Amino acid sequence: MMRIRAHHLLCIPRFYSGGYDKEFADNMKKICNRIRENPSIKIKVVVGQLDDLCFACPYAHNKKCVQSPEIGEWVVAQDKKIIKYLKLKLNSIHRAKDVFNLSMERVNPKTLSTVCKGCIYLDNCMKVGVNKSFQRDLNKN
Repeated sequence: MMRIRAHHLLCIPRFYSGGYDKEFADNMKKICNRIRENPSIKIKVVVGQLDDLCFACPYAHNKKCVQSPEIGEWVVAQDKKIIKYLKLKLNSIHRAKDVFNLSMERVNPKTLSTVCKGCIYLDNCMKVGVNKSFQRDLNKN
């Protein structure tokens, strides 16, 4: 089972490797590939906790985000907003296919700029959009 923060449910389908720390980007690629290879893998949706992506982040120390108090608070608020927006429950467990399809359906190009307002990667996500091969691999069976 993978642990994924609620706001990362929006990031993973839109990921491309530019603009990130190399270790974080490599870990993100590994996680995306793991999901693509096994769309039925279980995902536990967490809020305000480091997840499988965060552990490779240069700002993750002692199981907390230490980039800045403001960023840490913003990320927790973003998790709470996304879990509510997607109508999911804290610590709920879903097949990757189901939860990522839900995130791509509910947060589309029209709603992304509102839902992700304040994210430093928003412009990239708006330009790149959903990775079509990720979406295809998620739904191959």
